[in-house]
Amino acid sequence: MIMKKLPLLLLLFIFACNNEPASDQKSISEMSQESVFEGLTVETLKNAELDFEKLRIYPITANTDFIKDHEIAENLKNLKEAMDIKGFRITEKKPYGRFEDSDAVNNLTVQNKSQDTIYLMAGDIVQGGKQDRVLAIDMIVPPRTIRDIPVFCVEPHRWEYKDENVDSESPDLAINHDHLAAQNKKVFAFTGYYNVASSDLRKTMKQTNDQQAVWDKVGELTAINNAESSTGAYANLENSSDFTKKRNEYIQFFTEKFDHRDDVIGMIAVSGTEVIAVDIFSHPNLFKKQYEVLIHSYITDAMSNGKDVVMSEETIKRQSKKILKSFKQKTKQKNNNASNYFYNGKLIHFTEF
Repeated sequence: MIMKKLPLLLLLFIFACNNEPASDQKSISEMSQESVFEGLTVETLKNAELDFEKLRIYPITANTDFIKDHEIAENLKNLKEAMDIKGFRITEKKPYGRFEDSDAVNNLTVQNKSQDTIYLMAGDIVQGGKQDRVLAIDMIVPPRTIRDIPVFCVEPHRWEYKDENVDSESPDLAINHDHLAAQNKKVFAFTGYYNVASSDLRKTMKQTNDQQAVWDKVGELTAINNAESSTGAYANLENSSDFTKKRNEYIQFFTEKFDHRDDVIGMIAVSGTEVIAVDIFSHPNLFKKQYEVLIHSYITDAMSNGKDVVMSEETIKRQSKKILKSFKQKTKQKNNNASNYFYNGKLIHFTEF
């Protein structure tokens, strides 16, 4: 009788062993995420809501402790907002009693007479002045501050003042506009903002620090998208019907994707089999503001040189580990406030190409 029961007991034992949860076993959701830096997680599961033609976005989230620790960035204004703030202005380089040099091609002057703290991001494009420029570095501009910022020209064939604002049909507003235009022209102010430059152009700036290389890249991008112009302006992409029609399809798909989320602080942009850019901000509020202008950068890359996305989950997991490891290493510089990416010891923006 005992011998007959043995096979049954053995089967029950084997079944129990095979179904016993291992101590290191993860849930499906946990296995779909890779968290290397404490407080940050990359959502590596493919999400149809963040996948359109040649561009896919992988969100990077932060836990409540990380967000609370970076509250200093919660109320920063970005450049798009700042361009409409009374007392804030970007002009061609001006002495304002500080030095003799002025009208330098690769430097602009930022005046912030407002009560707001402004965040400027490398890749932000301003229109107007004597030629359109792209900001070369990140910078925090506190209230009541005048600073110079290094830039690159992204409109090589113009060196005269141009007001980017459009005249209003209202006579009263038109008169006010004329008055403001005269004031702006006097200091060669920039009155327009054109989103963030393509990641390909941002990468060129960062790796070469060379004006000619930037011009070459601008020429390449405008040619690919049938947007060449007499002044060679990057922003002339807006005058290409081929570009804007397809770009607007991307924008319509990706707009407001993270409006309902309060934990997303960054994203990994992928096209084809490649990570084209990584941008992480220190607070969800700042991320949401930058997402609106930064998505233009990724879309331009995808449209210009991108391919249908075929990146596997295993590959994005490996990439995520490397990215967050690099982010962790960058945060070790937190006491180095000389770095343009830091503000009061906190890393405000991390980017990688």
